[in-house]
Amino acid sequence: MKCKVLVILATLLLISCSKDSADENIIHNKEIDEITVGLKTYAIEKGKFIGNLMRDGMFDNLQVNNGLTDNLLKTEYNALVLGNKMKMSNLLRTRPQDPFNIKIGDINTANIDKFIAYADKYDMRKRGHVMIWYNQIPSWLKIEAPEWSAQQIYDFSKSYILVLSSYCKGKIDEWDVINEAIVNNGFREDTWYKIVNTQANSNGEIGYHNYFAYLFKWARLGDPNVELFYNDYNIEAFGTSKNNFMRTFVKKLKSDYSAPIDGVGLQSHFKINLTTNDFISRVGKTIDDLGESNFIANITELDIRICNGDTQTLEDQKKAYKNIVSTAFSRDNCKTILIWGPSDNDSWINSHFEGCGQATPHDENFNRKPAYFGIQEALMAL
Repeated sequence: MKCKVLVILATLLLISCSKDSADENIIHNKEIDEITVGLKTYAIEKGKFIGNLMRDGMFDNLQVNNGLTDNLLKTEYNALVLGNKMKMSNLLRTRPQDPFNIKIGDINTANIDKFIAYADKYDMRKRGHVMIWYNQIPSWLKIEAPEWSAQQIYDFSKSYILVLSSYCKGKIDEWDVINEAIVNNGFREDTWYKIVNTQANSNGEIGYHNYFAYLFKWARLGDPNVELFYNDYNIEAFGTSKNNFMRTFVKKLKSDYSAPIDGVGLQSHFKINLTTNDFISRVGKTIDDLGESNFIANITELDIRICNGDTQTLEDQKKAYKNIVSTAFSRDNCKTILIWGPSDNDSWINSHFEGCGQATPHDENFNRKPAYFGIQEALMAL
């Protein structure tokens, strides 16, 4: 009898120890998951896309930075955009035989293919950046375009966009059709296409609105299903002169010119000392206002730089990132947030804003900063 009791006690003790061990394993595995799970896991659960930028160095060599940038992009994010490799200066570097009747063979499709293959491999949403922009154009266009007629500007733009959108049909999820066309409370004048505003085309049509509307129509003709965007900076906060002009402009394109424009890209290059609660609330108001007119409002180039003289800390940056992500993603018409730079060691801020840096969620050694956990907390709380 004593032997049976001892056996029972031993069995119960073994079961108890096994349960404790299992509980410890569960806790341990949960801790591992919290370390290894990327931001995309939380975004996918909430039906959102959190993305980043593939800069030129990584595009040319996936093993740059010992492969750490590659590993960061594919494990953390479920959306991707290229920095420069799909801009006109890279896609149309060589002058076509007939620039008013561009063929697919004139386009550097290898860049497009490489981008799509990488993003598809890791199930990422793909943003095409950019079709028409006054900047980063091929040298031959800089020379020739100022001498073109308005109709030639139309013909060139139409053939380029049709080839580009048709080739990318079903492969790109959203396109920046026109980029940075506004300055303060008016249209940018120092462009290669400014002729359309002072000279009529062969149909007697004149003005920026008419030209920009056609850009969207041609992009839609090439791909009936891709989402089409106007993209710009300093348009985020509701009520500024540039914000007011932008909202009037895109609504007019849709209502008066029948442009198939789906959304607005809010670039969102912010300085830490400006990311107050009031400022971010006004960003939310912009998204709401655009939503009332059935526009998507995605954040497309987010970074928050800290500059010499700023009193804010990395913890303040965390709060800013968290507040921005929470504010934007709490709106149904904001589906994607793209960060402009995988880490502080390959951010554009360092070379474009003297005395500024630390703008991304990962530091120079690819470690997660407080900003990263601010984004994570915002996603988890949605």
